[in-house]
Amino acid sequence: MRTMRKIVLSIGGVAAGVALLSVLFALTGRLLDWVWLKEVGYEVVFWKVLGAEVLLFTVGFAIAFLYAWAQFRTTMRWSASVASSQEGASLRLPDGRALRVDWRLLRGASLLLAVMVALATGSRLALSWRECLLFLQGGNFGIAEPIFGKDVGFYVFQLTFFEIVQGALTFLTGLVVAVLASFYWFSGSLPSLRGKGLVVRSRPFWHLSLSFVLFALSWGAGYFLDRYDLLFSASGVVHGAGYTDVHVLKNALWVMVGASVLVCAAVVIGAGFKNVRISLAAFVGYGGLLVLVLWIWPAAIQNFSVRPNELELETPYLEYGIRFTRAAYGIDAFREFDYPALDDLDYQTVRDNEETIDNIRLWDWRPLTSTYRQMQEIRLYYKFYEVDVDRYRLKDGYRQVMLSARELKEGLAEGANTWVNRVLQFTHGYGLAMSLATQASSDGLPRYVIRDLPPAADAGLTVDRPAIYYGEKTPGYRIVNTAVSELDYPRGDENIYTHYAGNGGIPLDAWWKRVLLAWELKDVNILLSSYIRPESRLQLWRRTRERVAKVAPFLELDPDPYLVLSEGKLYWILDAYTTSRRYPYSEPHLARFNYIRNSVKVVVDAYEGSVELYAVDPDEPILAAWGRIFPDILRPLDTLPEDLRNHLRYPVELFSVQMEKLNAYHMTVPQVFYNREDLWTTPHEKYAGNEIDMEPYYVLMRLPGQEKLEFLLMTPLTPKGKDNMIAWVAAHCDMPRYGEVVAYKLPKERLIYGPLQIEAVIDQNTDISQQLSLWDQRGSQVIRGNLLVIPIGDSFLYVEPVYLLAEGTDIPQLRRVIVASGDRVAMEPTLEEAVRAVFGEKEEPASARGAPPTARAPATQEVREVFQKAQRALREGRWADFGKAMEAL
Repeated sequence: MRTMRKIVLSIGGVAAGVALLSVLFALTGRLLDWVWLKEVGYEVVFWKVLGAEVLLFTVGFAIAFLYAWAQFRTTMRWSASVASSQEGASLRLPDGRALRVDWRLLRGASLLLAVMVALATGSRLALSWRECLLFLQGGNFGIAEPIFGKDVGFYVFQLTFFEIVQGALTFLTGLVVAVLASFYWFSGSLPSLRGKGLVVRSRPFWHLSLSFVLFALSWGAGYFLDRYDLLFSASGVVHGAGYTDVHVLKNALWVMVGASVLVCAAVVIGAGFKNVRISLAAFVGYGGLLVLVLWIWPAAIQNFSVRPNELELETPYLEYGIRFTRAAYGIDAFREFDYPALDDLDYQTVRDNEETIDNIRLWDWRPLTSTYRQMQEIRLYYKFYEVDVDRYRLKDGYRQVMLSARELKEGLAEGANTWVNRVLQFTHGYGLAMSLATQASSDGLPRYVIRDLPPAADAGLTVDRPAIYYGEKTPGYRIVNTAVSELDYPRGDENIYTHYAGNGGIPLDAWWKRVLLAWELKDVNILLSSYIRPESRLQLWRRTRERVAKVAPFLELDPDPYLVLSEGKLYWILDAYTTSRRYPYSEPHLARFNYIRNSVKVVVDAYEGSVELYAVDPDEPILAAWGRIFPDILRPLDTLPEDLRNHLRYPVELFSVQMEKLNAYHMTVPQVFYNREDLWTTPHEKYAGNEIDMEPYYVLMRLPGQEKLEFLLMTPLTPKGKDNMIAWVAAHCDMPRYGEVVAYKLPKERLIYGPLQIEAVIDQNTDISQQLSLWDQRGSQVIRGNLLVIPIGDSFLYVEPVYLLAEGTDIPQLRRVIVASGDRVAMEPTLEEAVRAVFGEKEEPASARGAPPTARAPATQEVREVFQKAQRALREGRWADFGKAMEAL
């Protein structure tokens, strides 16, 4: 008995210690969330979420504790072995041994067990705060599914919460039944063999039977809800209920609901007659019926009735799947056109589309990132993480540009990585690099619009507030406005220092805030440092995505925030989505969701850290529900400053998901879809010698039949297993047509070159392949960038930049541009020269055509390159190569 008491007390002590630490960490973590959300102006999110979690936990804990404690008390009271004494009793084990126990100790152990069960149940429910809030505030989609006739909103907002509650009740009642059965078994109170069969020896069997009835009813309710889950089935030719699901499984689940009720009745009758045979017979029958109606019957119908006549029987359900998947991903809103893709493109048509040609992007973001890092990072503590594509109105017109933020790097140089340097002094990045997407300097480097430190801006742009305290990948927390001056930017051999003058960060104006932050960040220096003043601020969660995730935990976030320069200030724009996994008859995307809308644009100030949420589509049902839950945090899109609104763009993430679905779901005829006879896919291209999937790309161009230059996100598509082009799709990024997507279908009766086929045409051109092979020798590496497919008039123009990377450097230089139209292909130093070469046009004088700074006489360029080759051969002692180069020179 003493050993048992020690065991129980030890378990209780450990459990209490773990619970205390868990509560302490949870409370301090929530307190930090409250302080931070209050600082950024989203305190309402904290209280709404916390309120929902507390309510769910409290209700779940109370119900679970009262139920479990009542059951455990009854167990002790009805146990024949324990009931003999309040001070001590013997538990008679099935093998005949007696175990002395203490009643008070057993009661304490059962109380502890009830608390643990209640904690598990309450915690499980508290995790469902999103589903709870949507259940309370969700509305209708205005679309009814065809099987049960219920609105889609029932599945998105209500069904999930019903299943959570049913699962929690099943978990609770099942766990209690398992505990009761274990206790009664070891106490010798369960039925045992006596005479000719199984008989009940004691009243506890009544108790266990009634407890099992509650579990069975909860379990049976799951079968009732499973009927609706058939609309998400993936077992047939369609994602959703098929013929077997509707005509067999739906009825089979009703049978199992009735069988669950009958099992409950059988268990009660068996307990009333004190004979367990009735209950055992019910269990066996229930298990057999389950196998028969849920496995054997559906499999037989599917294999012997449906499969031989699958197309005929599944046609209605294929129609449902096509229609609902297209609606769930917004594909049904695409406008479709036929595009002739003629092979008659001429120079005059190209000249008529001069604005499009002038904005063809020649810089691939991958080699450009290396160039930016080598030429514009300036210091070791800065880093360009990613290069974005955007458009700006410059002095010379509407131009496509590449830009990247000069962010603070993770970690400092060895010897400088002290706490004061890392946390107090090196606090922010500085400025950006921006270059024209369509031009290069005379030495093949980017033509910068914004460069250097402090930022030197051309073309009418200004950078008035270049400091970047909040970024895409800005590292760790920092403390600003301390007694230590912050490094602002380097200038020559000196550094310029500053003190933060914004409102971003948690004010360290109270001792308890320093204690809280020191505890949560595990940094005692926050308490000990004398540099920290009352006006100091600790900036936390400085990365854009983690910052927005704290403010709007109910949104799915795009992986790629992008930088925007607006009225001299730097901002980050991040796309956010409303998603669901519960849209009937819709095919899931990577098991993440089967419904998605780009409902929100998020703007984060790179200096202040402020977060603003703008509703793109406030009437979207899920966003409308969140708008009712958090009525003050979503702003109308028309309140976004116009200059920032002009930099919105259709997100690549959403576009790629839609293209994945369009590849199959452009087929709206069930028979065609069933046969998979017209599947599309993402085209391939070559990059750095490897064959890779082509990513969607932004272009600044005029769509066929349009007069206005527009910023578009587009991609070509090819048939599955083939390389020819079958369609191309473009999404509008500029207001007022933002979000409109157009799909151009190409003729199927003739060949239209796809990207990989154009790559083959380039490789088969002897002049180009010899030149590229010559360059791609020792001393340099050839990098072929994005192959862009540009619609011009009723035809396509293919453009691919060529970069040279000198050995020992990481500065790719734009040296050639390849242009193709059908079988015609040319490679020249500039895009204009390559276009002329393709169409057989003679070179105009530079004065006549207003040649850009990148233009250079081809002979001069070739002489320079051959001379450089001769010099390299001479330095390396390759006399044969030197002789050949001099002969060519």
